[in-house]
Amino acid sequence: MDKIQTAGSVSRIPMIIQIVDKGIAPCELIRHLSPLCVRTILNYLPLQDRIHKFSESIIYIETRLAIGAEKQKTQFKRGDIAYMTSNSSICIFTKDSVMTPMNPIGIVKSNLEIIESTQSGDIMILKKM
Repeated sequence: MDKIQTAGSVSRIPMIIQIVDKGIAPCELIRHLSPLCVRTILNYLPLQDRIHKFSESIIYIETRLAIGAEKQKTQFKRGDIAYMTSNSSICIFTKDSVMTPMNPIGIVKSNLEIIESTQSGDIMILKKM
């Protein structure tokens, strides 16, 4: 008889968002939200770039990955992580927002205030825990 997996999950991958010289925010990528997108991102970790801000609701880094649309949605909550296909960016929402369609890929688990306090030009690194 097979054992049921209770600790951890293959669907939720523990990650860290590091803002250089500011701190870290634990997060997780969630496979079932956009399986192909999440797999591609995992294959290219760690991802690092300078932070850009879009309005008061999103910070993002460009990845230069070519990933297509997958299970896209337009409504996001504070702490959601999504992939924007139009500019190959990983976006983190700092406010509940309605946006252009994006691939949902995960959530920030804690320390979102570190991400909210970033400035354009700060360096963000997404890596496995």
